[in-house]
Formats: sequence, C-alpha cells, structure tokens
Amino acid sequence: MQRSITYPFYIKAITLFLLYLVYESLSTIYLFLPPLFGIVFFYFIRALDKQNIGLLLLVVALSLVYEADKGYLMLSSLVYFSFVYKFINPKLEQLIECRRCLDLIYITMAYVGYWLFSLLLEQMFVLEFSTIDWHVLWYIIFEFLVVGLL
Repeated sequence: MQRSITYPFYIKAITLFLLYLVYESLSTIYLFLPPLFGIVFFYFIRALDKQNIGLLLLVVALSLVYEADKGYLMLSSLVYFSFVYKFINPKLEQLIECRRCLDLIYITMAYVGYWLFSLLLEQMFVLEFSTIDWHVLWYIIFEFLVVGLL
C-alpha cells in the first residue's frame, strides 16, 4: 500500500510559481506574451470569495513577481486589488449579472485601473511615471479568452 502525497496543492502551487517566474521573465523580452496580470486579479477575487488561503498566498507571490519584473512599487497591486474587491466589486456584482461581462471588466480593471492607481502613487511619491502601450489591448483580449476557459 502506497502513501499518497500529503500536500498536493502546495507542490502544484510551487511548480506554478516557478513556471510563472520563468514566463514573466519571457513576457518582458517578448511583448506578444501577456504577463497574465488580469488572471492573477481574477484568482485574487476567486480566492477571497472561496476563502482559500492557499490560493491567496499563491496570488500574493505571483503579484509580487509581476511588480518586481515591471518595476512597480512593492505590494501596490495587492493594495489596489483589495481596494477594488472591497469597494468596487460589490457594486459591480449588484449592477451586472452577466458573468462573462464581469470577467471582461475585471481584466480591464486589472490593467487600466492598476495603471491609473500606479500613476496616482507615482504622483504622490514624485516618481517617474509608468507608461501604457497598445499591447495592453492584446493582453486584455487574450486573458479574457483564457478566463472564459477557466
């Protein structure tokens, strides 16, 4: 009789984290690869809705990798995600019943909203402004299709 692995989620999470680390570095080099920031936001919302602390810790690690790779302030994405989840998400779920529409709004808010939030932080701390380019439109469309498959 063989013993099964005690914590398979954490082994999958560590593997996923390492794969995301490699993928994120490749997305910096090849701009046609989306950084999957919208999907990280989608899983942040899912982790809080289901109260899954393991998934939330994985999302925190993935967002820290994104911030470090793109040069944003540390933990700023988690502050933004928490703000959106606490104040904007309940109103959106009240107004919109279409699940696909909400997914598209979440992914768009992840990229455009976080960029606006980082502009606000950069203005407050007198830092160099970050830019946004046309690739973001491709990232939003691609990640919406991926979230549709989840």
